[in-house]
This record gives sequence, structure tokens and C-alpha cells, in this order.
Amino acid sequence: MPASRGDQHTLGVRAIVLLEEEPRFRPFPFALPATAALTTSIRNAERLLSRSPGRFDGPIAFCHGVSPDGAVLRRSGRYAEAMVVFEEPTLAYKLGFALGVQLFVEREEGVVLFQLRAASIGRDPLLWTASASGGLMPREEPRTAVLADAAEEVALREEDLEGFRPIAICLNDDSGSALVVYHARLRAGAEPVPDETKVAELHWAASPSEIGAQVSGDTVACWEALERWRETLRQGAAA
Repeated sequence: MPASRGDQHTLGVRAIVLLEEEPRFRPFPFALPATAALTTSIRNAERLLSRSPGRFDGPIAFCHGVSPDGAVLRRSGRYAEAMVVFEEPTLAYKLGFALGVQLFVEREEGVVLFQLRAASIGRDPLLWTASASGGLMPREEPRTAVLADAAEEVALREEDLEGFRPIAICLNDDSGSALVVYHARLRAGAEPVPDETKVAELHWAASPSEIGAQVSGDTVACWEALERWRETLRQGAAA
């Protein structure tokens, strides 16, 4: 029986690979296409970053494909390239999908923690997102990254996250993102505390549709992965 399962979806999400363990990484062995249009777009993004206070063209990891067993082709790139992909997601098939992480923290009664990102956040400002989320550095492990995001954004540490585990990799054609999705149950007695510089508000809901406000497209895509994982668990329990 395979450790993971690839699946297809037709509404924005183009691929969901369910996981039973942490994803593995292999280096992307090819050079990027050096077309004039692509080079110009990247240079324009570099200039924009250089003129934006507090922003820099730092390193970021890109995904160039995921195998059905959860192996990711990973490339080290720059944030300017990610900006080009976010602006025109179809270019993800040339520059790679920007790698990130998302965590859904669930209470025992079945509601999930969502956060409204602060206006100062560069990615998805003033949109509702998962319990914690962020980008991935080139050699950073997703587990390390998402635990750091949870601690920084909502003051939840690993000991607060029971059953913490990866559940899927979600490639989102609509945003040019490849996201490693995690799930955990909130420890009894633990409570999230938002960092006001990063999180404007917290809300518990049974699904993104219950929030009644605009939700990040990446979080909608990752929720689909969560639902797919839950269905697999139900099928396994019924077998």
C-alpha cells in the first residue's frame, strides 16, 4: 500500500498528494528558462523589492513537482521570482511553485482556528487564512517552519498541538503555491494568543465558509486537502 496518494481536483486545486509522513526532497536538476520576457519580469520585481521598505529579495524554496509518494523536487530561488509567480501563476510551470506551509488547529468539538492576517503582512494581507502559515526557506524543513509560524503568530508551541502531523501537499494553480498542510488538535487548557503585528483577529469555525468574509485562496485549497484527508480516515475506519 503506498505511503501517499495523488489525487486531482477541478476547482482551482490541481493536485493533492496525501501524506502519511513528512515529505522528502530531491534537488531540481535543470536550469530555469532564460527567456527575455521572464528575465524582464524578474528584474522588475527586484526593483520593486529594492524600493519597498522592510522587504528584500531573500531566499525562498520552489517546488517543481511532487511524486505520488510525497517526494518534492525542490529548488532554491529568490523572492523576486515568487512575486512573478504570484502575479502570473501560470509561470509556476517555468519558475516553480513557491513552497509554503499551512497548519489547521482543531478543537475537540470540531471547530478550526482561522486568523485574519494583519494589513502589514506582505502575503495575503487582511485575508482570513489557516491557523498559521508561511513560506519555506530553501533548506528549511516544513515541520520546523510551520511550528515556528504557530509560535510566532498565535503563541502555540508543539506541546500545545496534539497529534501534530503532515496530511498533504497541495499544488494550487490559482496562486502558484505548493503548500505542505499540517493538522493538529489543540491541547486541553491551551489557548492561542495572536501577535498583533501579524494577526488582526482570530476566529473558530467549522469551515472557511462559516467565516463570512474573504478567505485566502491558498487556505481554501488547503482546506480541500484537509477534507480529502478526513474522508480517507473515515473510509479507513469503515473498512
